[in-house]
Amino acid sequence: MIPMADGLTSKIRASISKLIDSGAHLDASKATEVIGKKLGLSERMINYTHIEIRNTLNEFDFKKTPYNERILFLPHCLKHSEKCIAKYNGDGLKCMDCGACQTSEIKKIAENLGYKGVFITPGGSMIKKIIAKYKPKAVLGVCCYEEANLAFDELKGKKVAPQAVLLLRDGCRNTLANIEEIREKMAMIDSKVAK
Repeated sequence: MIPMADGLTSKIRASISKLIDSGAHLDASKATEVIGKKLGLSERMINYTHIEIRNTLNEFDFKKTPYNERILFLPHCLKHSEKCIAKYNGDGLKCMDCGACQTSEIKKIAENLGYKGVFITPGGSMIKKIIAKYKPKAVLGVCCYEEANLAFDELKGKKVAPQAVLLLRDGCRNTLANIEEIREKMAMIDSKVAK
C-alpha cells in the first residue's frame, strides 16, 4: 500500500519539481533512479515516483483541458468480483451503481465534474479503441504501475494529455484505489479553463 499520510509523497513531488526545474535532461526512468536513491525508496515508492514524474511532465496540458474533454479510465479489477452485477458492453464494464466497490463513487465524482466519459476496462487495446472513438483531449487512468507506463508510452506524442493514479492494492482482482487522490487529480484544472 502507498502511504499517503506520512508526507513521503509530498517529498517525492517536491524532488520531482526540483529536478525538472533544475533543467536536468534525464528521462523519467533515470530521474526516478536518482530520486529513489536519494530518498532510499522501496520498489513500490520508486514506481510511484516514476509515475509522478510522468504526471508532472503532462500536468500542464491536462490542466488546460476542460472537464468535458476528459475521460476517466477505471480498471475492471476494481470491481468486487463476487458481488458485482455489472455487464460488459463494447466500451467495457457498465457499472450498475450497486455500491459493492469503489467504482460507483469514483464514477459519480467524474460525472459531477462533467467528464466526457467514465470507462471501466481491462486495459490495453480497449483503451486505444475508446480513445479513437470518443477523441478526448485528456485522460486519467486509475491503474497498476505496468498499465500506467504502457498508457504513457502509447500516448507520447499524441494530442491527449495523460495522468495516472496508481492503485493502492493491485493484483488484478478486488483491487483498491485512493479515492481522495483520484478526486484531487480529476479536479485539477487551470483557473482560466474552469471559468
